[in-house]
Amino acid sequence: MSGPMQRSVDVKHRIPASSAPVIMDFTGTYGEQPFARDGNFNWLDCRGIQGTDCYCDEEGGAALGKLIAAFSPYGLHFLDSGNYHYLTKLWTDRIREPFSLVLFDHHTDMQPPMFEDLLSCGGWVKKMLDTNPFLQKVLIAGVPESEAVKVRSERVLTISEEWMAFGLRAFEPVQALFCSGQSVGVQSLSEYGTCDSEDRQSSDIPIYISVDKDVLSKDFASTNWDQGSLTLELLSGAIAMLLDCFNVIGMDVCGEPDSSDVLFSDEACMLNSAANERLLALWQGLGR
Repeated sequence: MSGPMQRSVDVKHRIPASSAPVIMDFTGTYGEQPFARDGNFNWLDCRGIQGTDCYCDEEGGAALGKLIAAFSPYGLHFLDSGNYHYLTKLWTDRIREPFSLVLFDHHTDMQPPMFEDLLSCGGWVKKMLDTNPFLQKVLIAGVPESEAVKVRSERVLTISEEWMAFGLRAFEPVQALFCSGQSVGVQSLSEYGTCDSEDRQSSDIPIYISVDKDVLSKDFASTNWDQGSLTLELLSGAIAMLLDCFNVIGMDVCGEPDSSDVLFSDEACMLNSAANERLLALWQGLGR
């Protein structure tokens, strides 16, 4: 693919302007959400693929790989529930240039594998770090400080859930974080630089954004995992800042409830649809 293309005057995406977002439907939940019914999407029916729920075995991974092969990783992908967050690895394995991952999640997804050959929703980030030669660094935003301290390293940076209580100020030093290899959670924000207006769009660090809506409080999303405390406004603002400051080459979103769950309700459906619609608008450059 040739050089960066702009979807709007202030958002850089290396994807064709005509590329429609991809919906990967494992549970049927998207069929209940207005944002998915009303939009233009590439809809992938994954409901018949075995060996994919939480853990992805070799056969399931091969089937999913064939399914997504016709679509570019340089775009927006909706991945269904957090049980399928490992799909981020399958999408990003197809990126053939150095990049960093920015992950919004209430969990680190860096657990050691119980079974070496199985890709899991709880360990895919570690698997990416161990196996993807193009992955430079990972920034995890929204995990509790008690979990963040367990994974911080030269390549794994964190902005803890507690630090994000400061609002968008917690995200201002993100450009300097990638350069310094440090994490926000203990140090003062004043120690870092910010993304000033003259620096916007100037970063040569391409990033891929992955969002698990369990980073949000239950007022803004309904997921099948324990949830954090972020507001949709804060999450949207942080993503908008990334879109302004970085060359964003792709993004995915998970964190849906299972529509077959007895706890699934119209309210949960509308909450998640509103969050997904907001993130879709940000990606398309319409929501800022």
